[in-house]
Amino acid sequence: MAFLQRIYKIHEYIPAPWLIAFALVICFFAFSLRQKAELANHEYDPSGFPQFYMQEVKTREFDSQGRLHYQLSTPQITHYQLNPDGPSDRDYTLIQHPDMAFYDAESAAPWLVTAETGRSEANGQLIRLLDNVLIQQQTPTQGLIQITTSELRVRASEQFAETDKAVKMRSAKGQIDAIGMDADLAQSRLQLKSQVKAVYDPR
Repeated sequence: MAFLQRIYKIHEYIPAPWLIAFALVICFFAFSLRQKAELANHEYDPSGFPQFYMQEVKTREFDSQGRLHYQLSTPQITHYQLNPDGPSDRDYTLIQHPDMAFYDAESAAPWLVTAETGRSEANGQLIRLLDNVLIQQQTPTQGLIQITTSELRVRASEQFAETDKAVKMRSAKGQIDAIGMDADLAQSRLQLKSQVKAVYDPR
């Protein structure tokens, strides 16, 4: 009864709309504190948060004779560590617009490989390139060779690439379509796996 009397006295000095607004603010503040407490006690999945990221990255690898082996350029890489206690073989790195160059043993012209996205796995031993993958090299006999596919698995240290997806190869001599490809970029040797269809232009 005393509490109601206090409310009535307050109402004499403060209009009812202001009292309602004040009550709503108190309720919202209490709800926010409860939400923050629940978030603090919630165990989140660390794989959803990057361990680190870097921007405008360029890496180079050289062979035992000091010659440039391959290089990778990207606007940004984002590394994810799945185990919060330390690195593991399941960690991976997302690569934005990867731009790679592989220098073979006999040609001065490198193999250039680009894609929309990339994913580095197995402690950097494997790089998966996805979406609009383009492989190209300027050759003295066939001119510009361009190979397109939707996915490419690259072992950069070995200068080896492979795919099981559809492949389209174009050059000044014509066009070849196939399913699957192995590419030894160090020796400029390409092997198309199956369903090979070629259109030759003798000009």
